[in-house]
Amino acid sequence: MLWVLQSLLLNLFMLKATITAIIIAVFLFFTSAYIALKMGALPWPIIFSIIVSAGLLRILGDISPNKVNIAQAGGSIGGLMAAAVVFTLPGMILENLNTISFAWLALIAACGAVLGVGLSIPLREEYVIKRNLAFPAGRAGGELIKAGFNQDHRFGLLVMFGVASALFTICREAFNWNFIDLGVVGSQPILILIMPMVIATGLILGSANSFSWGAGGILSVLAGVGFMKLLPESDISPMIQNFGMGLVIGSGIGYILMHAGLPLPAKSIIFRHKPWVWSIALLSGIILFFMGIPLFAVVLCLLLTFFTVNLASRMTGMTNIDPLEQFGLLSALLITFFFGLANLDLALEHRYIITFFIATATAIAGDIGHDYKSAQIVHTDYKKIVRVDIITGVVVALFIPALLWLIKSPVIAEKLFTSEFPAPQAQIVSANLSGLSHPSIFIAGLFIAVIIEGFRSKGKLSSVHLMPLGIGLFLGFNLAFLIAMGGLIALRVQKKGSESMLTAIVIAAAILGGEGTVGFLQSIVKVFSPESYFTVMGITALLLIALLARSIRGHFQK
Repeated sequence: MLWVLQSLLLNLFMLKATITAIIIAVFLFFTSAYIALKMGALPWPIIFSIIVSAGLLRILGDISPNKVNIAQAGGSIGGLMAAAVVFTLPGMILENLNTISFAWLALIAACGAVLGVGLSIPLREEYVIKRNLAFPAGRAGGELIKAGFNQDHRFGLLVMFGVASALFTICREAFNWNFIDLGVVGSQPILILIMPMVIATGLILGSANSFSWGAGGILSVLAGVGFMKLLPESDISPMIQNFGMGLVIGSGIGYILMHAGLPLPAKSIIFRHKPWVWSIALLSGIILFFMGIPLFAVVLCLLLTFFTVNLASRMTGMTNIDPLEQFGLLSALLITFFFGLANLDLALEHRYIITFFIATATAIAGDIGHDYKSAQIVHTDYKKIVRVDIITGVVVALFIPALLWLIKSPVIAEKLFTSEFPAPQAQIVSANLSGLSHPSIFIAGLFIAVIIEGFRSKGKLSSVHLMPLGIGLFLGFNLAFLIAMGGLIALRVQKKGSESMLTAIVIAAAILGGEGTVGFLQSIVKVFSPESYFTVMGITALLLIALLARSIRGHFQK
């Protein structure tokens, strides 16, 4: 009876925080998906989630540091679940693999999310308590909550810049002023995009990563110009893109090899999991099997999930990077290799499912590592973090069919893997699962990246950031130019101190949220009611103008 009463009181304590987390998670799921499709960069949504959580809980009249921490932890799940979908599955849609039910994918995503949370529980003691790894985004979030976030100041800025960004996006689309055309190099158009959210992303990524991305874009143009003179009959752009893919995958392999060389907490992997975690692993295996994946592949998939979740947690703690789609891709390729040795064939759709499942589990494991770190700083019971992450992970998974259906619609599908919706991570996954146009060039980039990462592990070439450099080569100049501008702003703001940088990150997150929300709304209207598009967006613009005027007035009055 006492246990039931304690459980009831705990649920009441967490109710408003959980509702807040679900609202933020669903919002971040759809807006992050749009952002990732647009430019392939999805910074950790923790700071954004903290600010919105604090604002909503204050409105609900139930704010405290622990509740903000709980709501933020669950809310950020939405961004990571979106990344798992958008970084892996668009290629499957373009391949027109209609044998896979979106409902089954939602079910396997829910299992992957819950398994990622469950497998992370013993890793918390290993990486957060014993080894005290940095988990930089989680530490920043925890310190922000602990310091007493000034909701009146930064929450107002978040609303103002978010609304302004949304209004600007509507106006930009209405006047069709999306870019300035500077010409073509090879088959690569050189454009100056009118997209503030790309600049905001560069600011959040920081100067080092943004400048590396920008350098990749500039190198893609210079290489295109140079090779056009040497090989005037050839289209050099696909070669540059394959080399960039190789750098991205090679840097991921190099990271994995570098961190895999450290001793893993084997007992945490095998012996210390709770019974319900083994039950979820078994359920995941059964679902994978009923989705048509051979039993041998299912067993290998689950074993690799246990290993990659451990690796993702440690890599996130040490580097603030969680290459979730690469964990999934490399695992799928490894399973395909073993099948080849046994003269068996693993169907393309099964490779996509395995990639997606492992990417989901590793995404959640990386995210909750940050949550454990912030909970350690704020003194929040980590069990509450586990509960809210499981709830939001399952709820968000229910929305996956809706997102996939929208991606499959002509509004997005016909523009996938173009300058409109490049989705670079999904392109890389698709190319590696389906076949590359220039495999030798890809392999050359891969080996170069692995070698450079080896030097980086010894403290040399530490200023070289290969993953963003490779993405810059792969995507070209258009996004890279604005990303580098964001990095330059970050460099200038950092000199003014941490408070100024935090305010800049809040504004950047607001710009991302505003443009991502309107972009997603535009896609929805074009799918369901294209004839009323201008009416809906016009009404939305009027509402945004009124909200912006009110928020500006309220902010300056305070």
